[in-house]
Amino acid sequence: MSVRLTRCLGIVALLVLLAASFGSAREQAVPVDLHEAIDSGTIDVKLIVKNGQQARIVAKNNTDQPLTIQVPEAFAAVPVLAQTTQGGGGTGSGLFNVPPEKVAKHDVGFVCLEHGKPDPRRTMQYELKPISAMTTDPAVVAILRMHGRQQIPHSVAQAAVWNLANGLSWQQLAKKERKNLSVPNTPYFSTAALKWASQLAAQTKQQFQVEATTAYRPQ
Repeated sequence: MSVRLTRCLGIVALLVLLAASFGSAREQAVPVDLHEAIDSGTIDVKLIVKNGQQARIVAKNNTDQPLTIQVPEAFAAVPVLAQTTQGGGGTGSGLFNVPPEKVAKHDVGFVCLEHGKPDPRRTMQYELKPISAMTTDPAVVAILRMHGRQQIPHSVAQAAVWNLANGLSWQQLAKKERKNLSVPNTPYFSTAALKWASQLAAQTKQQFQVEATTAYRPQ
């Protein structure tokens, strides 16, 4: 094989690789905010809340182009029948891809925000909305976002949120027990989780109180 032919083949191979790379880049969709995609009708979304800790986003792409969906760190999971089960905060962040005119699933976390109502079940219908539909407390939202970023475990997030959002004392949370378990009198929260949650709730609440005071301080 001549040197000239070898060079020609090398150039052809390079052009093929560049073309493939260009095509792949074109297929990579620019991330779209989850709420914006829902509001625009770009996607249809169903939110399945599996239990008090886990949920799943099921998204259908209504376009003929691939979509990359950006999931917010915290969003609201609002029950369609509000009296039947707890509303909550979905947590997750990250991206997931939905092929053209196809359905994709994305697992997220879930934290209950309405203590006293029945626990979530798969059979209950939920709507996915901005977090403001469930809470406007910045401390609660901050804790949900921490959980979405996997900075704190679910037990810590849940205890802190029930204290801040629903007013449960740490004594009440310490006495709370899990139901439907083969082992009776099982504490809902460990001592370590409650200690972490109490410190986190106090620090987060104080942080936003200081910020609010500073923001509105008279000149």
